[in-house]
Amino acid sequence: MRQFLIILFTVATVSCFEMDEDEIQVATFDVKPGGELLSFEKEWDGVTCKFSYQAQGGTNEEWTMGMVRSDDHQEFSCSVERPQSYLFFQAFKMELTGIPAVEGEVYGPGMTHLKPEEFKFDKAANKISETGKFHSQLDKVVLYARRGKTEL
Repeated sequence: MRQFLIILFTVATVSCFEMDEDEIQVATFDVKPGGELLSFEKEWDGVTCKFSYQAQGGTNEEWTMGMVRSDDHQEFSCSVERPQSYLFFQAFKMELTGIPAVEGEVYGPGMTHLKPEEFKFDKAANKISETGKFHSQLDKVVLYARRGKTEL
């Protein structure tokens, strides 16, 4: 049930791209505390989403990575999330390869948007990451991407 709700939230989050729910891939992974830099990545249709992090506190948490693709395969989103995470993140970064990122969002406790000074979306580098003002609380990170239009 929890995974279904996360998928439903992911679909609702990317509704601005008018994506069909049949174009979703989901994977779960453990976020492991201990302060070590760790990563999880998923590839789909030539697009790779990579989430890197350093976290402290507690034990492993199960997180979900979701990739959503538009019907015409021109628009993607990638998200990682675990509502109500109790871990303290020292660092995080999400990167896309194979498609240009156009926007990013980061959520903290209660799925509220983090303050803009807590993260940086770098369009040129196709990534979103924490800044020095990040307050260590993370529930969700999303990158939206769009392939360029090709003329026939």
